[in-house]
Amino acid sequence: MKIAIYAQDADIVNIFNRYTRSLDPSKATYKDSMLLMKETTEVLVVRNEKALFDLIADETIEGFALAVPSNFTKKAIDFIKRKSAYVPILLYGNIKDLISVNGADIHIPFDPSDDKEFSYQSLFDIIINNISSYSRNFGKLRKLMTKMAEVIDFEPCKYDPTRRMLSYKGKDVKKLSAKEGGILEILSANFGQVVKREIILEKVWKKDDYFSGRSMDVYVTHLRRLFQENGIKLTIKNISGVGLILE
Repeated sequence: MKIAIYAQDADIVNIFNRYTRSLDPSKATYKDSMLLMKETTEVLVVRNEKALFDLIADETIEGFALAVPSNFTKKAIDFIKRKSAYVPILLYGNIKDLISVNGADIHIPFDPSDDKEFSYQSLFDIIINNISSYSRNFGKLRKLMTKMAEVIDFEPCKYDPTRRMLSYKGKDVKKLSAKEGGILEILSANFGQVVKREIILEKVWKKDDYFSGRSMDVYVTHLRRLFQENGIKLTIKNISGVGLILE
C-alpha cells in the first residue's frame, strides 16, 4: 500500500524517519518528499504544499493523511476528491480544527503530550492502521461517496447530494436534512450492498460512539417513513451485526 502524509511539524518528520525504515531518498520520485517503509506500507512524507499537490496527481497513492490546521487543507481535500474521488483522506490535529474542515473520511484527534517521541510514533501507526483498515473493509463498495455534483440514480428514485433532494418517478419529494441526506447518499450510491454502520457514522457524524449510533437509528426511521408515505417501494434493512442495506 502507498500512503502520502503531509506533516508541517519538523519533529513529526524527524521522528517518523527514525521510527521507520528509511529508503534511498533518490527513490522517493518526488522532490521534497521522504520515502519510508513500515512493514508492507510505503509512506511518502512531505512538508510543503507543492510536494503534496505533486503526490495528489499520482494515481498509485491509496490514501492521504493531512495535518490541520493548514491554510490549504480544504483546497487539498477538494483537489484529491476531484482527482480520485474514492481515495480515503485522513485528517489529524486538535478537535477544534478537525471539526472546522469538511470532506475528509477519517478524523484522528491528536494533541501531542510532553513525550513527543511516544506520541508521534503512536500517530504514525494510527494513520497507517486507519487508512489500511478503511480501504480493506470498504474497498468492495462501488462508492464510498459520490463525485461532486453527481446525481445518484437508484430506480425509481434519484438523489441529488448538492441539493439534498430526493426525487421519485421524476418528481421532487423532499429536501432532506444534512444527516438524512448523508445516510441516503452512502446507501443509494451502494444500492443493494451492505454498508457497515461504522462507515456511515464516520462519514456523516465524524465519530462512532453509542450516542451517534442511536441518532443514526432515528434518522434511518425518518427515511423509512418518508419512503412509506410517498409510496416508494424501497426499504432500508438492518443486517444485524453488519450494517444497513438499501434495496
